[in-house]
Amino acid sequence: MNKKSIFETKGNVELLSQVKVGLFASKSAPKEIFPQALDLYNKLLDMPISIAGGWQAPLEKYLFKHARRSTRANFIQYLAKNINNIKLNPLQQELLDEKKLLLISPGICQDRASKSEIDKRDALIFSQIKKILFFYIEPKGRLEKYFNQLSSLRYQIYMLDHPLNNVFHSDDVIAINPDNVSDILTG
Repeated sequence: MNKKSIFETKGNVELLSQVKVGLFASKSAPKEIFPQALDLYNKLLDMPISIAGGWQAPLEKYLFKHARRSTRANFIQYLAKNINNIKLNPLQQELLDEKKLLLISPGICQDRASKSEIDKRDALIFSQIKKILFFYIEPKGRLEKYFNQLSSLRYQIYMLDHPLNNVFHSDDVIAINPDNVSDILTG
């Protein structure tokens, strides 16, 4: 998981030198978790960090739509497709223009994401980011596999403090909520 990778970028590469927090949510995240996830995300937006991820799962997309150029936080979007052919939406373009967004791709030539390209993207994320925040993990899914691997490799793992995530809470996982979100900076 810690392989060095070649990657392409577009945007503010200086964001890689900030404290980076990788954000993940399973595509099956239940709607009941969205309000609490948004509350936590809004607190993250006020922090001097780069919030990173693929921004593909429904909850991830929902959160990214609340990104604003007026926040302290910046954004890194890891792509599982060709960075040179991506069509930016207005929010992405605004953040890119304001130097608040970095797009990164692991040298992929395809214009459509496939499972192997997603695996390459995720490997790149984990090679660059050691603090990972899970908003929701579908049991027995891809993110549970990542969760177990990252835990064994001593990554700093955070989990949204929500009853649906209790199965993943342990001594090695920090349950995070809007009240203790600053622990991400010190952890």
